[in-house]
Amino acid sequence: MTKFISRKFLIAISFTLTASTALFMGLLSGTEFAAIVGVVLGAFTAGDVALNAIHKKNAELDND
Repeated sequence: MTKFISRKFLIAISFTLTASTALFMGLLSGTEFAAIVGVVLGAFTAGDVALNAIHKKNAELDND
């Protein structure tokens, strides 16, 4: 599975699109939108880093 079809990526895109829709409908201010997008991107990045660390640890254990 590629990175752009992963569940994490699809969830991040759905939250971002929902926030974008709310921004254009006037339900969010620009500051709130920036905060939401920052949290979504931060969570996606943290999840990606954690997954890469797990893969690296598993690869090191397999080589032993």
